[in-house]
Amino acid sequence: MPLRFRDFRQALCLVMTLLSGISFCSGIYLSKFFVRRGMLWLLLSVEVTNFLRSIWSGIRKPLFSMPQSVASEAIGLFVLFPFQLIIACLLSSLPPRPNMPHPAFETLRISAVSGAILHMIYTASLVAIAMLTVPAFDADVWLRDIDSSPSPFPVSIIFAYAFPWIARRFEATRPFVQQPINEEPPSIPCLPTCPPTCAVHENRARVVQKPLDANVEQGISGEAADVAPPMLEIKQPPVLPHTLVRIPNAAERRNSIYVDLQLSN
Repeated sequence: MPLRFRDFRQALCLVMTLLSGISFCSGIYLSKFFVRRGMLWLLLSVEVTNFLRSIWSGIRKPLFSMPQSVASEAIGLFVLFPFQLIIACLLSSLPPRPNMPHPAFETLRISAVSGAILHMIYTASLVAIAMLTVPAFDADVWLRDIDSSPSPFPVSIIFAYAFPWIARRFEATRPFVQQPINEEPPSIPCLPTCPPTCAVHENRARVVQKPLDANVEQGISGEAADVAPPMLEIKQPPVLPHTLVRIPNAAERRNSIYVDLQLSN
């Protein structure tokens, strides 16, 4: 069973919650060793905000059945993006103080920097995928539920839109690649008077010529005579579906039909 985007996002929210919780607790424990109190308050406020945001984003749909749009998720991530960048740059270059517990400081640094990098990668990836989905499949993807099933981000369609030269090589993504427009004139089918070995027209049907009647053959003389042209029968091959049962593709699974049933009293 392939991994669904909803399960991946909830697992990602769990990891981000754990990293933010560890960073917040480590910051509280090492608060007396920080000389710059502004940096400490920035770290604690960003981590607790990210902790609450990740928890709410993960439990909002499963526990409260409240849909969350792609736009609200992207806005919440993008607001914390510059602060996470500042924390990652400061803690990665900050040396520990001589009297500071080294294991606790390394725990704070690893958890805070890892959480900041994960947050920035998730933010950039979500915004990029949503921006590709707008021209490729759904212009209203920002209003879709991010935890809906199927996912609002069809991977096969987005991959075919972003990399059409590679998608043509795979059967799963080939139907979603835009085919080049054929500028050649349309083929002309064979006329009823064409012989069976006609090589001028294309897409010609299989032509079977009936033998002439015996009375007509006797009435033909060496001179010009009015003889009816031979009767031609055109047989078209039957049109049958390729398969009787076909699984809908990624685009068809996301199309819905609105049915309104009115109950009469």
